[in-house]
Amino acid sequence: MIIILEILRKIFWLYVWVTAVNIILFGLPIPKIIRKCKKKKYLISAENSFDYQQASDCSGYSTAYVFRHLGIDIDGPSVYRQIPIKLWKGSVAGMGIILLCLKYKVKCLLRIGNIEALEDTVCKGIPVVVLTRTVPGSRWLHYITVVGFDEEYIYSADSMIEHKNSENSLYNRRIPIADFKKIWQTSKIYQPLMFNLFFEMKR
Repeated sequence: MIIILEILRKIFWLYVWVTAVNIILFGLPIPKIIRKCKKKKYLISAENSFDYQQASDCSGYSTAYVFRHLGIDIDGPSVYRQIPIKLWKGSVAGMGIILLCLKYKVKCLLRIGNIEALEDTVCKGIPVVVLTRTVPGSRWLHYITVVGFDEEYIYSADSMIEHKNSENSLYNRRIPIADFKKIWQTSKIYQPLMFNLFFEMKR
């Protein structure tokens, strides 16, 4: 019995340690839960440009899309090169995006919330960077930029050319809401706070 308790104690502290490391790398998300968005559909109408990534640099491209909307003339590769925290194979932790925003005097909140909270944030008129999986169940994570929604779809600017399924000038990917909820589930047993994450930015 003593041995079992000791094993459980070690597992518990390992879990606490790993969770703490993830908070350091990604930041502590601020909850935003809304029962119902005031609007049933919304699409940011400001013109922007679509860049397509060459490697695991989606964080730079999605952040650059928001920066351009905020009046900062910059492209995906330039943003990605400046992101300070890079992990395995060039992937980027959320804290890297937050620190880069500080450099450009862009206010950035890491949020954790429901689909209604995401929609409400988009309604403020600024694109929202969202952490997703590349496809449901994939181990690979992917940053996209959400620019609109309606009762059927989430509309995004996506830097993966293979995800492009629209020729619309305001978005290049539309995702059925049921599918979006699946790829938005990014948590793991050792990363309990990494789900339904999005970055709310403004100047």
